[in-house]
Amino acid sequence: MFRCSPRRAATAASVLAVVLLAAVFAAAPRRAAALQAEEGIVPQVAAELFAYLQAGEYKKFAHETGVHPSNGPHGSVQTYLNPILEESLKAGNEVHPVNAAAVKELYNTGGTLIGWAVSVKTAAASDDGNGWYWYENFSTTQNRPIADGKGVGLCAGCHSGGLDFVLVPYPLP
Repeated sequence: MFRCSPRRAATAASVLAVVLLAAVFAAAPRRAAALQAEEGIVPQVAAELFAYLQAGEYKKFAHETGVHPSNGPHGSVQTYLNPILEESLKAGNEVHPVNAAAVKELYNTGGTLIGWAVSVKTAAASDDGNGWYWYENFSTTQNRPIADGKGVGLCAGCHSGGLDFVLVPYPLP
């Protein structure tokens, strides 16, 4: 049988506790990322969002049946709704919850994907569009957005006519 002094046993227990805590904290970001993906949380930082869009992470969301001309300035589009926004629209909510998001794929006249327009609610109050994160990029290979931030005037101004800044018809066509 192996015996050690109480002092060594306490030291070993302390080291084991530190190792276990380090493992838990190291795994936490992976679990958080997996949970965010499962819940349909859309990133709100341009570099993270661009990688997310390129990877097609949003493609599992509810979406319009096909590409169609936009009623706004986006050209031809196909819109995807994360589960949070879809549930809010389905419930007929006049105000959408934080993390409600829409991703619009942007297409050229030849039917090629050329970029994305994204909106994500960031605060309980929309505050004239300041409670939304807006992103628009006309490239699928370079992260050079023409809109990137909360309360982007051009985006908020156009979307102000929608139900809590959402213009997508529901149920989705």
